[in-house]
Amino acid sequence: MTNRSKKDFYNYFSRNLIRGLVYLIFLIGLIILFKSMFKNQYDALEHAVSDSYYLMFLIFLVSEFFVGILPPELFMIWSTDDPWHYYVTAVTTMTMVSLFAGWLNYRLGRVISKKEFFLNFFKKRLRLEKYQKRYEQYGSGIIIVSALTPLPFSLVSLLTGTLSYPQKRYFIFASFRIIRFVVYGIIVWNLEGVI
Repeated sequence: MTNRSKKDFYNYFSRNLIRGLVYLIFLIGLIILFKSMFKNQYDALEHAVSDSYYLMFLIFLVSEFFVGILPPELFMIWSTDDPWHYYVTAVTTMTMVSLFAGWLNYRLGRVISKKEFFLNFFKKRLRLEKYQKRYEQYGSGIIIVSALTPLPFSLVSLLTGTLSYPQKRYFIFASFRIIRFVVYGIIVWNLEGVI
């Protein structure tokens, strides 16, 4: 990368990181508001999901596989009622589930890259061209950005697979996802009295 493209990459990364923090603050504010206005409904929803870790992780896996429909932080918030060691186990499991969902999307990308019809369908439906341009611009750095910020990690993993990117290198860059879960997990745990 040239100095100019490095600067562009760091700006792109910084913008998405700031978006992630703003998004987290917005999500927490929304939960606080919803909880204060609809306490019974919120408690019922929270307990329906978080009372069974198996159900919670299954919902989380489906969400992570399908473009992160529900944010990981929501599941972290729902786990804060538990003791610290359960919370750590929950966040660790969510991290592994997220990485697994990313890998499933990567493998799906490898399969559809060989089928022109499916590749065109996915590119049109999921707007993969947008991320492909970023790939051409920043290379594998886009995997790191999607792992650490709100960029759709599953979509970038899918695109990475369609480009026949080496699996070992994909795992190395995707493992930055661990940092996001650790940092956000600590932030959410320390907000326990607030939310």
